Amino acid sequence: VGKKNQNRPTSQASPQTNPNPNQNQSTMGQTQEKLKSVDSCSLCGNSELDWSKRVIFEGNDISCGEFGWIFLSQNIVEGSNQCLSFRAQYFSNCCYAKPTGVGCDLCDAGAEAPWHDVRGSVMVMFDDGDTSCADLSKKLNSRFEPSSAQCVVAKNDHFESCCFEKCSICNDDSSLDWEPTVFFSGQEVLCHELDSKIFVEEEIAADSSRCQISQGFYADTCCIETPEEPCNLCTSNGIHFSMKSNVRVSYNGEVKTCLEVYHSLFSRQEQFSGRCTDAQNLLFEQCCEDISSQTHLSDTTGGGTPSPQLVSLATNKPTPEFDSWYMSLSSSGSSFMVSIVPFCLSIVLGLMFYISES
Repeated sequence: VGKKNQNRPTSQASPQTNPNPNQNQSTMGQTQEKLKSVDSCSLCGNSELDWSKRVIFEGNDISCGEFGWIFLSQNIVEGSNQCLSFRAQYFSNCCYAKPTGVGCDLCDAGAEAPWHDVRGSVMVMFDDGDTSCADLSKKLNSRFEPSSAQCVVAKNDHFESCCFEKCSICNDDSSLDWEPTVFFSGQEVLCHELDSKIFVEEEIAADSSRCQISQGFYADTCCIETPEEPCNLCTSNGIHFSMKSNVRVSYNGEVKTCLEVYHSLFSRQEQFSGRCTDAQNLLFEQCCEDISSQTHLSDTTGGGTPSPQLVSLATNKPTPEFDSWYMSLSSSGSSFMVSIVPFCLSIVLGLMFYISES
């Protein structure tokens, strides 16, 4: 008996709707005992319950999550007619099925279109209520497939209000320089932080006057001419290596990560420039994986600019295979020279003897 009393909820754990707390405790305890070997009704079955949704039940405005308490207190078990009746009535409002793959992306404009970000602070109407674009984006992503009717309708209704193409400091003819700093709203920030983070947080769109003003103000400092063949750090003779991105090294009098050095070189230096070669000779062993992780350029797919973790660059730094081949060639060449000298000498002496006889 003592064991059963320990499992019963106290008056603090159950609602005080009954004027007699002890009677309410006893009723709840009895309900739990009855449901001990039987599953309580699940409103959504195998689908997900949306606790944020509210519905009208017996004239009261309740959260969808409260049905669990109702089913428990009224002894409504899974599979019963009452359970199926509740599910049929409230499923569409309270339940949703999780996407099997990638969820609906509110601001996906298609593969050929520029990347769009979400205006998190903008409010729109969705499901008969006000919601922020940020919350709407999360709901769509967690509930609907990209090809679903709900996703298509939501994007048609809210894309223009919720999505924007982020402003970029540099145009297509120049690239972003990672190293310089500029002042934005009285704070000193790196150019790449301004471009990739602050412009998103400030929701500065590419077609806005604020973007044009920012480009005019920051482009001279933050943008440089794009190299025809950008310098990459972790490649040797057409063989590229994985980068140790987070390793910190000393470069140009500063301590930086290998990834930061990579971006600096890639945006500023030509592939065969002296600074590119010097940086590789200095940092190759510190920043790049050893020969066992190499893959040939012909093994890569997809084209385009390589990622910092797998970068491509032709340099004149010899590989161990080249060293081995060269030393072998030199060795065989030396033996050949040693063997041919006596032969040539005998021919010369023979000719001299022939001439003297004549």
